[in-house]
Amino acid sequence: MKLTGILTFSAAILLSACTYTSNVNMGNNFSSDQTAKITKGKTTETDIITLFGQPSVKTVLNETDVKWIYSYTEGSSSAQAFTLKTTSDFTTHTLDILLRDGIVINFAETHAPMNMNLNTQSSIR
Repeated sequence: MKLTGILTFSAAILLSACTYTSNVNMGNNFSSDQTAKITKGKTTETDIITLFGQPSVKTVLNETDVKWIYSYTEGSSSAQAFTLKTTSDFTTHTLDILLRDGIVINFAETHAPMNMNLNTQSSIR
């Protein structure tokens, strides 16, 4: 009986230290330095493809306007085995470009952090 208690306590200590981590890198990675090379009214569709490659999304808005979206997400998440606590730390870097007749007329760059902590508690009754 005493041995079972010691083994249970030892297992609990060992499991409390186990943390599982996962890293994510998804999309077309690009820098703000690349974005700074875009000039409204001058940069062409070909220039954009040279700078960033093909976009993640192309949306036709009308016969002259097209919206291109470049998106890159990176970060990590982790979970502790014993406490069931999970955390994540992700950042999404997005570039929206509006082209009219193959020329950039507007663009917007955003960096959006997405952090989440989750505690799961269970009780035995």
